[in-house]
Amino acid sequence: MPSSPKRTGRTTPVRSAPVAPAAVQIDLFPERPSVERLDPRANVGPRTGVEDLVRVRLRAVEAPHLVFHDRHGWYCEAHGATCPAVAVARAEDPPA
Repeated sequence: MPSSPKRTGRTTPVRSAPVAPAAVQIDLFPERPSVERLDPRANVGPRTGVEDLVRVRLRAVEAPHLVFHDRHGWYCEAHGATCPAVAVARAEDPPA
């Protein structure tokens, strides 16, 4: 006759310690992002479907992000739609 599995002695579930929220780095002297609107026809081509092309530099020491607005929506060339540069470019978009 098979025996029942052995118990470990602990009958209550283990509770982990509460997790603290992640620390956020705060800039003491925040820089304003540099936003430069580019001509999509001159940079992409005359037959492009790109409506807006924006070069965003979040900090002076970082490489610029190219943000496109076309039939797919707003997105950064390197990082996609979730890039912080997309939010900056959309905020600078003039009303249509």
